[in-house]
Amino acid sequence: MLAKKRLSAVSIVLACALAALAALAGLSLPVSASASDIKYCSDGSYEGEGTPIDADEYVYWDSYVEHNEYYITQAPSYGVRDMEDLNYCAPAAGTNVIGYYDRYYPNLIPNFEPGMMNGDDYWYFPDMNFAPVVQVFEDLYDLMHTNEGSIGTSGNDFKNGLKEYVQDRGYSLNYGSFYQNSTNVNLTALQNMVNSNKVGVLLCTTYNFIFAIVEGDGYTFISKSDYTRAHMMMVYGYYTVDYYKDGEVFRTDTYLQVSSGYSTGHQGYVLMGDDSLTIQEALIVNIS
Repeated sequence: MLAKKRLSAVSIVLACALAALAALAGLSLPVSASASDIKYCSDGSYEGEGTPIDADEYVYWDSYVEHNEYYITQAPSYGVRDMEDLNYCAPAAGTNVIGYYDRYYPNLIPNFEPGMMNGDDYWYFPDMNFAPVVQVFEDLYDLMHTNEGSIGTSGNDFKNGLKEYVQDRGYSLNYGSFYQNSTNVNLTALQNMVNSNKVGVLLCTTYNFIFAIVEGDGYTFISKSDYTRAHMMMVYGYYTVDYYKDGEVFRTDTYLQVSSGYSTGHQGYVLMGDDSLTIQEALIVNIS
């Protein structure tokens, strides 16, 4: 967990004033150099997942209510077939971002359609190791300087590499933020992101990943693993669950929807407010 520092009253007032001015101007405050210099890597032994710790859980309830106004049914999630490429979570996250936005900005992946309309909804194709998508991953791997000097990719190299890729294809890119603290994101900013048909990237030094959430008779089973390596993954939506017992809410869970960046291409969830989570940055990717 991040250490808490004691601040003077003057420091707090100045920080609040700066944050207010940034919000009014529509700007994101800069991330500390240490956060952007962290190397986000994955352990090849676990196919990009880091070091897993079993954290499955049962939640027993009388009833529950889901709030899914910002739940997104479809987003791309590409795996990494070439296991000679290790420590690849940054270019994998970038590839998912590019695949998502290619629907709106088709020159991001020339001569490739990431999905198709199904009635009123757009459905992304499942991961089928498409050659154009593999090329995006390889381009980002190089542009992000992955595994150069040391394993993984720094936050700065991720951001600069993704921006260079987008600019080389005739578009613009800038970053916003939905960061709140080390275990939570700013839900208002995330809601605005979802409503604007945008996606983000979560950069964590420790994290959890939920493979499945299964409701049974009076219980919910959460298939969860905790990880102790720095990782990043694309975020595209979220939902919240209130659990009731004896007529009272005794637990509220907020689950981010994420594309894992694992070799398997799993999609799943990250549980907010969990002790396993240490968020460094929560970026909104704006392409125009």
